[in-house]
Amino acid sequence: MRRLPPWGSEMLIYAHRGYSANYPENTLSAFEAALPYVDGIELDVQLSKDGRLVVIHDETVDRTTDGTGWVKDMTLQELRQLKIDGYERIPTLEEVLGLIERSDVTLNIELKTDQYAYPGIERLAWLAVDEFELGDRVVFSSFNRETLVRMRDVAPHARLAVLTLTGEADTVSFAETIRAEAIHAQAEFIGSSAWEQMLRTTLETRLYTINDVKDLPPIPVSAIMTDEVERFTK
Repeated sequence: MRRLPPWGSEMLIYAHRGYSANYPENTLSAFEAALPYVDGIELDVQLSKDGRLVVIHDETVDRTTDGTGWVKDMTLQELRQLKIDGYERIPTLEEVLGLIERSDVTLNIELKTDQYAYPGIERLAWLAVDEFELGDRVVFSSFNRETLVRMRDVAPHARLAVLTLTGEADTVSFAETIRAEAIHAQAEFIGSSAWEQMLRTTLETRLYTINDVKDLPPIPVSAIMTDEVERFTK
């Protein structure tokens, strides 16, 4: 846990897609580099054409690799042939779980089902986490509420968080319905009506993506997600 300005209380630091300010995002090098500095790591998971859990943010490979095309249309073998910054490869979730297993950090898995539902992704993700016996150190989040409902059905004891931008009117009630532990939101969530509702619950607030100390909220939050992990370490 880190002790930071401006309010001097303890909050957790999550590496957003790993140490993505200095390393290619969502790669094993970015995750490994972040481990000495953070309490948690956030990453994004999608499904390959042949049903493998792969760690990549965008629905296409165009921005982060030397290839083009949709993740959903490529097999794991095809995805693994692509290069990130000339030398990295798209990791599988299992590879990251193996890295996390040797540490004490929390892993936030965002299920990227915004554009495609990826049928069965919830069960596959939980089975992978359960195989590594990391259920108590993994938080599943998503913008897709149906995904979170399915995850709760698949894994009654899984740790869940609701992803939102600045908080819809029913964000808190939905979070309570699925027994989520937190709301992950942008800084503008603080002060919103949804945030005021949340204060009357046991839900935690985790903010993304905070990359400068001056952007920290004026009141305590449970955690922030940042690309600049060393900037928030004392």
